[in-house]
Amino acid sequence: MIKCRENHTFENWAKTLTFKPQNFCQPKTEQDVIDIVKAARAAGTCVRVQGAERSHSWSQFTVTRDTLVNLDKLNKPLIADVLKKRYTFQAGIRLKDLVKVLALVNLGLRNTGSILEQSIAGAISTGTHGTGLRLGNLATQIVRMRIVTGTGAIKEITENEMPLLNAARVNFGALGIVTEVTVQCVENYNLEFSAYWCKFEDIIDKLDTLNAENERVRIWWFPKPLFGIKHDVVLTTMNPPNTPRGMLDQFTDLTAEESNTLSESSLPLDIGVLFNALLELAADPNDQVLLSRFTGNYIDALTLLLIPILHRECEYAVPVDKAREALLRFRNVLDEGDFNTTLPVEVRFVAKDDSLLSPA
Repeated sequence: MIKCRENHTFENWAKTLTFKPQNFCQPKTEQDVIDIVKAARAAGTCVRVQGAERSHSWSQFTVTRDTLVNLDKLNKPLIADVLKKRYTFQAGIRLKDLVKVLALVNLGLRNTGSILEQSIAGAISTGTHGTGLRLGNLATQIVRMRIVTGTGAIKEITENEMPLLNAARVNFGALGIVTEVTVQCVENYNLEFSAYWCKFEDIIDKLDTLNAENERVRIWWFPKPLFGIKHDVVLTTMNPPNTPRGMLDQFTDLTAEESNTLSESSLPLDIGVLFNALLELAADPNDQVLLSRFTGNYIDALTLLLIPILHRECEYAVPVDKAREALLRFRNVLDEGDFNTTLPVEVRFVAKDDSLLSPA
């Protein structure tokens, strides 16, 4: 029987949520999970689960006075099926470790979010997504799961049971504890990352065009313009190399040809490039500019450094055809309420899916 800890204090990474469960358990095997659930059931207490310790979440779903289960030690790669481009993992493996394992057999994730600190179970269970209107969230890449239910039984769900799989992929821990997942992968690939600086008005009426011309679009909108310059949007695209730039081809290119290949020391938004852009914009504030461009592995193109600033976030999902209206109305709220935010408003796009609790 696994030994759980007492007197454990849970604190999420942003230090916005703190509580003390009676028991804190870190199972190493599926049998450990079964034993934990059965013991809690016999005692008439509850079990809640977190994917990664130092949880990257602001939600209170994990708060409990009873048993908290953390999956960090249930983190092994299990079976590679390279011919089918599938890989089975224990559910607690962090995404940052999962992608390294996939790369060893020349596989990758079809899409991922901006950070890789989450466990695969936590990421899919909460509907975590990247950006790309024709690309689903991480949960859509799962083709098989094993779950320990609330009675301590094992439930294996495959793509042959799509109604059940659609219920289990995004589950917020409500159906039990995920112990294994099989991920449908793709061949490892490169993307071209491009970062543009422009004004809110330059893109607000062109969201459909941007999504049609680019595989992935991400918008950072700074409601209070940086340094007093009225360029308040950083627009990034992540496309297969040699994708035509469409409407973005008209932007003034501030990048040097020799810096278009990612090096180990480079960053997507280099401070020197940003400073030069400021000078350019000060001289001609009507410019729309290309700040940065590189081609590299999809992980380098899609992910960002974890912001060290303690902060809260909230996220809303709206139909894509209402995105323009939602942003304009939110700008009115900011203007009329004298409300401000230090961090940008981030706008991403995701394909619709059939997972019952998915925001998409």
